Amino acid sequence: MPAAKKRASGGTAGSRPLKRARDDIDDADLISNLPDVILGTIISLLPTKDGARTQAIARRWRPLWRSAPLNVDAEDLSTADSRYETRRRGPRPTMKSVISSILSDHPGPVRRFDFRFICIYPTKRGYGKDAAQIENWLRSPSLDNLEELNVFFPISILADQTKFYPMPSSVLRFASTLIVATIGYCDFPNEILASSLNFPLLKHLTLQRVSISEDIFHGVFSACHVLETLFLQENDMAYLHISSPTLTSIGFEDCYVGERGLVIEDTLNLERLICLGLDCKTIRVNRAPKLGILGPLSPRNSNIQIGNLLFQGLIPTSLNNSVCTVKVLALRFTWTNLDAVLNILRFFPCLEKLHVLWNKFLKAKMETVRHYDPLDPIKCLETHLKKIVLKNYKGDERDVSFAKFFLLSAKVLDEIKFELNEKIGEKWVADQHRLLEVETKASPDAQIKFIRGSSYLTAKLDIHDLSTSDPFNSLCADRPFRRSRII
Repeated sequence: MPAAKKRASGGTAGSRPLKRARDDIDDADLISNLPDVILGTIISLLPTKDGARTQAIARRWRPLWRSAPLNVDAEDLSTADSRYETRRRGPRPTMKSVISSILSDHPGPVRRFDFRFICIYPTKRGYGKDAAQIENWLRSPSLDNLEELNVFFPISILADQTKFYPMPSSVLRFASTLIVATIGYCDFPNEILASSLNFPLLKHLTLQRVSISEDIFHGVFSACHVLETLFLQENDMAYLHISSPTLTSIGFEDCYVGERGLVIEDTLNLERLICLGLDCKTIRVNRAPKLGILGPLSPRNSNIQIGNLLFQGLIPTSLNNSVCTVKVLALRFTWTNLDAVLNILRFFPCLEKLHVLWNKFLKAKMETVRHYDPLDPIKCLETHLKKIVLKNYKGDERDVSFAKFFLLSAKVLDEIKFELNEKIGEKWVADQHRLLEVETKASPDAQIKFIRGSSYLTAKLDIHDLSTSDPFNSLCADRPFRRSRII
């Protein structure tokens, strides 16, 4: 083909004209052809900065951000977005000013508002300025019909940490629309009880390090008519009574409950009771017929009652009662104690998965219990127990003997995971495989797996995530060593 003809055709032989290629690209943008309501949903699911940046995609997207339901996350805005930078030279705007700009520029609605990382300055001038700004945010028309609110009110570390910021009364204006709420580092004033509390849609509630009386807690709790999950973190209370027909999951982390203890009753839908660092001598769970996930239990809890089953220091007081609903159980001991674990398993006949944590800092003595009698088998070892996770495994003689017992006795066992929080070489792993070799395993297909995990029991645990069958799985990184095989 002559050169002139090539130029006339818009390119070399076999290539498409440039204009046609651009048309094909435009035609391939199928996302922009979606209805506005769907594009708005996509934008609302993005982090705040990314949602604003969609305006640069194409002319079609420019008006969508201002009308899309917004997700405002202060952590995501810790580096201010260029859209809100000052046009003149100078310092970048603060995170607080960016939030104010978003609420001013965006007419709403805002579906999620998260500012858990904004400190309140202790000086008189700074305190008043921060308080006024927070109040302006919470009163913003953009937050009408808010569905998720996550707010912490920590006073700067320069101040007396025993003081709590009083929770603004404006938080309660979202009561009729909230579905998810996380509130922390504040004082629940007594005036709250004077208002007619009602949270008709609230399903997930977290209270972290709040100053709240028993009366106010029970007033707030009783106003939650469809609550599914409750997480209490770093809270101290003299007594706690929880009764709800809708609760599915209850979690505690680093909480203290006084001499009168914790009472959970008439929770007909309760499936999970997770006690991470619960300092409470007495725990009573009555009428929870669906309870399937429990723990970690430890000897620090002097009295634990689950239905008709009563433990004193994790030693059962009766041999005639059991809990058949629990499928996943976590236990925490100071040191390896096979007899103590077996004595507990006897009363959970349908147990399918066991987590055992050894924590030398627990400082809780375990009283002597009877030794295991092979002529009196444990039912879950015979028919149900399939998975075991040993956390903080050291591989000494006691640990190996503990693991070998289950390899020799658990007849339907599929897997034992050994979770390590120290760097271990392949030679050590190979030695462990050799020590755990047994010729007469009760379950021929049982596997062993060494994984690296966190030394902290609370790592990555989400009390509100009901999608996982075992919430304790998230406590480990689950990074296998190179040598892991069937034995």
